[in-house]
Amino acid sequence: MNLKNKLKKYIDAKKEQLQRGVEVTRQMKAEKLRKKYEKISNYEPGTFRYGLAHKQKTLDFMRDCYEKRKEKRKEKNKAN
Repeated sequence: MNLKNKLKKYIDAKKEQLQRGVEVTRQMKAEKLRKKYEKISNYEPGTFRYGLAHKQKTLDFMRDCYEKRKEKRKEKNKAN
C-alpha cells in the first residue's frame, strides 16, 4: 500500500470511531433525561423539589403548599 491509501484508511477509521462516539453520547444523554423525568414524575405537588422541577412561580408553589397543608388538616380532623 502506498502512503495515500494508508492515510485514507486511517482517516476513515477515525471518522467511524467519531460516529460511534457521537451515537453512544446521544444514547447516554437520552437515558439520563429518561431517568430525570421518571424521578420528577414521583414528586408530589407542594414539595420544594416538585416546584423546582416544574419551574413553578413562587406564588404557585405557595398555593400548592397551602393546599397540601389544608388536606392534611382535613385528614387529621376526620381521624379524630
